[in-house]
Amino acid sequence: MTDKSIIYNKRDSIVSIKLNRPKSINAITQSMRDLIFDALTAYSFDEEAKVCVIYGAGDKGFCSGADLIEFGKSRSQTESRKIRKQRDLWGLLSQIKKPLIAAVHGYVIGAGLEITSLCDIRISSPNAVFAMPEVAHGFIPGAGGTQSFPRAIGKTHAMRQFLGNRSDRMNAQRAYELGLVHKIVAIDDLLKTAFDVAGGLAVNDLKILTAMKTAAIDGWYMPISLGLDLEKRLMEKVKSNN
Repeated sequence: MTDKSIIYNKRDSIVSIKLNRPKSINAITQSMRDLIFDALTAYSFDEEAKVCVIYGAGDKGFCSGADLIEFGKSRSQTESRKIRKQRDLWGLLSQIKKPLIAAVHGYVIGAGLEITSLCDIRISSPNAVFAMPEVAHGFIPGAGGTQSFPRAIGKTHAMRQFLGNRSDRMNAQRAYELGLVHKIVAIDDLLKTAFDVAGGLAVNDLKILTAMKTAAIDGWYMPISLGLDLEKRLMEKVKSNN
């Protein structure tokens, strides 16, 4: 049977990736992780695709994190982490030089929050709740959350989520106040809003969008002098292509 836990769709220059295990609140299995990796790779190399919207199926939530049932059946947590590294979904998410939009609702937990934090634009429904409960389960985030989440909301606020108990969750309004989400819309309008935003981005030249993300992402890890030089070189490259 074909695995339909991820649904990839493309319309004109807008791609969508749907997490499609609603009965498990889209908990991510190893096969699902690999399918997301493949979908994002396809998006990254598609010269016609300009924007990608990631969202979750069902009423309960965007993603409840890693599938702990499958995780618990692995011979060891170390082995499970090793398998993850073989296809580094989280590294791919952090390095894609095209816009990524997350449209989230309900439970946005663990790996679901890590995916959200690695997207460029994040739109939420009012009922969304965000949490990093790994410590309460006896481990720590392994999909980049210790790096991406503090960058999204600041170290102080992230530490409360990292070290708190599993019931210490952030609601959508607080996530908006801290900058984790950029807009809160009624759940019935969530996807329409996300695709409207995607459409607004898609009118831009792909080379411009790519240069913008390259400057912002690669420059983040550089001394400002090198970041400014990178920006200048990218600007000159864009101008020479026009």
